[in-house]
Amino acid sequence: LDNAVVGGGPRAALDGHDDISAEPRADYEQEEAKPDWFDQLGGGTGADLALAPRETMNDGNACGDDEELYHDLCYKRCAALTLNEYPIRTSAWTCCKSRPCTLFNQVHDAGICSGFDVAGDVEGNDACPHRPGACLSNEELFMGMCYKKCRLLIPEYPTRYAASTCCNGTGLSCLTTKGVTLPEFAIGGGGDDDDPSTPAEVHPPLLQLTEKV
Repeated sequence: LDNAVVGGGPRAALDGHDDISAEPRADYEQEEAKPDWFDQLGGGTGADLALAPRETMNDGNACGDDEELYHDLCYKRCAALTLNEYPIRTSAWTCCKSRPCTLFNQVHDAGICSGFDVAGDVEGNDACPHRPGACLSNEELFMGMCYKKCRLLIPEYPTRYAASTCCNGTGLSCLTTKGVTLPEFAIGGGGDDDDPSTPAEVHPPLLQLTEKV
């Protein structure tokens, strides 16, 4: 990987890898063809578009099937977060048992992109709440934008840590010994075919993947 940044410094190549800009290796192609566990969480057949996730269309929900819209952002459903015991969302961090909601029939789990302040599982582990829509089935949500999944770009580093960094660890180790940084990682999951329904560039969630527009 020419100009890769590995372990905090530049290297001419990453051992065991070809140039990421070259044609994908056969094993990468097989990995991308496998059913995606997160994609299977959707309950519908999805939009009639290439790489569309399995979302229920025409249900009045502009978010993913396991999400709810609250103050213009999509959050994981309180019903799913609390095993249906506190199904009414009252803030980014609180869920309520029944109306009227008071201090005495609510639970809270505060955090930033954690606790109750998370997107649905379809968008990946501990993804932040996001604008309505969804990513393509081969993408992951990171900081409100859709990127091609690191585990498809470079399977040995499956976790996205930054726009151009994929990691096989956690925390600051992704900037030192456990991460690989390349500008080629900051891409969308669509092909370079000028089709706006499958963008090749990083993009916000697409509303046409969750509701007919």
